[in-house]
Amino acid sequence: MFKISTKLIFAMIALSPAIAFAQAGNVGVNTVNPGSTMDINGSLAANYKAVTTATYNLVLSDFHVSYNGSSDAVFGLPPSVSGVGNFKGRIYRIKNNTNFKITVNAVAPETINGNASISVPANQSVELVSTGLTGTNSTWELLSTGTSSTGDYIIVKPNAAQSVSTGSDVTFGSVIASNNITYSAGVFNLKAGKTYVLRCQLHATDFSLAGGFFVYEWVDASNNSVLPSSTTGVVDAINNYPATSIGGQPEAYAIYRPTVDTSVKVRLGGAGTAQLNPTIGFMTVTELAGGNGNGGTTIINNNITASNGLSLSGTDVKLGGTLSQATDIATAGNNLSINGTGKVLVGTNTVPAGAASAKVVIDNGTANGALQIKDGTQQLGYVLTSDANGLATWSSTVTTAFADNWTSYTGTLVNPFTGNSGGDNLPTGISVNIPAKGWYFFRSGITITSTCNDYWFYIPGIGEVWKTYCGTASPDPINFVPRDQTRVLYFAAPGVYPIVAHKTNLVVPSGFNVGNPTFYLDFVKFQN
Repeated sequence: MFKISTKLIFAMIALSPAIAFAQAGNVGVNTVNPGSTMDINGSLAANYKAVTTATYNLVLSDFHVSYNGSSDAVFGLPPSVSGVGNFKGRIYRIKNNTNFKITVNAVAPETINGNASISVPANQSVELVSTGLTGTNSTWELLSTGTSSTGDYIIVKPNAAQSVSTGSDVTFGSVIASNNITYSAGVFNLKAGKTYVLRCQLHATDFSLAGGFFVYEWVDASNNSVLPSSTTGVVDAINNYPATSIGGQPEAYAIYRPTVDTSVKVRLGGAGTAQLNPTIGFMTVTELAGGNGNGGTTIINNNITASNGLSLSGTDVKLGGTLSQATDIATAGNNLSINGTGKVLVGTNTVPAGAASAKVVIDNGTANGALQIKDGTQQLGYVLTSDANGLATWSSTVTTAFADNWTSYTGTLVNPFTGNSGGDNLPTGISVNIPAKGWYFFRSGITITSTCNDYWFYIPGIGEVWKTYCGTASPDPINFVPRDQTRVLYFAAPGVYPIVAHKTNLVVPSGFNVGNPTFYLDFVKFQN
């Protein structure tokens, strides 16, 4: 540790604009026991600058910059420097002394707390510090903001008698006090996104009609439409309420939040003409929350945090992060929907091969049991099956009631063996309608009388349903056996499948479907 005189410090500063102290220890100004790297026992002055230009770029010599211009302004922060010249820790203070807005921009792709820019509303201030980072990182951090404690308001009173009739606008001419709300000839100019309380109280000195009165309401000045929340005031002659009058309703009142900059006024309706009292009455507009005439106060909370599945980017809290506790979402009878073209991935953050059209992907690695569904019907060996609407339930893999679930072929059987040659894909006129993929049990039977030949019925691409062949040649026609046969076939997809036939040679059977019973073919699903 060492001490150095104030005069010596300023002498060295005067000789060189940039001085580096390489010696270890603390520097004290007006103290012999400095407790910090630089310990100043006294006041500290930094550069103060006032600007009026609507565009200003902050520079090396700036510290406190006050804006005193006559319009919205744009301030630019300097670009970050990597390596020698890096100004990590540099602080800028910006004070807005106007009723306009300052936009402070970082140099792209740099950010301020993760944002490309921030706004400094009227009569507020902001303090920024350089993080020393470059590129797309948050190069500047927001240290603090100043907030105006006074909201927008205006109070107007009459300064002369005003003759009014139905459709007249109230045009009080004397502004008692105001803050950031402009007024002219009865019209108040309000800012978008702010909430205002509007009040008006009127009195009249006389009416042209006995028992006359007027009603009055707050309206949109552009089209005279009544504001949605406006109540109706009633004005009577002061101290002279006629017997036929409905009595005085002292105020028209409204709470209004415009979505765009809007002008409002008070408009009268009623009968006859009257003179508004030149000394009694008022119109006021007051902002509910602190404001500044620039669309509402910008409040930046430097204490925003994000946790338990959320992440923070500047002042933006986003979905995505690490859960820090067991989390339950109670739907309370409401639907939770996940829409769009993306997927829900569980156990992975990449879409595996073959899942291009999938909406839900579960990757449990090599471990069994990636999915559990319990509805009270689950049992050992059961599989999940679907109805026609896609509603899944647990069911046995085997159909237990074969006799009650047989389905017959469709169509009318024709003799496919009338040709004088052998061949495949001989049309039979019949087909089977398979309702769902799975394993099916087929049974069929037919009587064919013929000399030696081979005959069978089959489903192309699936398999045979009935087949007989010549075992021992005989000069006399015989009934081919076995007549009744069964098959087990697998269908990968539902659909209508044609039954076709085959015969080996040119022999034509002398009898086709001549037995009793006649041809039959039916099937039942027994396993998925």
